[in-house]
Amino acid sequence: MTRLSKQARRRNVSPKRPRPAGPKTGPKKDNLELGYKERANGLQGDLSSQFFVGKIKTV
Repeated sequence: MTRLSKQARRRNVSPKRPRPAGPKTGPKKDNLELGYKERANGLQGDLSSQFFVGKIKTV
């Protein structure tokens, strides 16, 4: 078996091949009571129970 150069090794690796995830750098887990962040519904009244329209913040 012959040795491959660095360039040849990079060319042989598929870019879509799944790779192991890197180490997480952010906070491990938010301490949320419900397990998720509550969002206010953009609709009011009877329709709010049927549909959810998230409010979009404009800066």
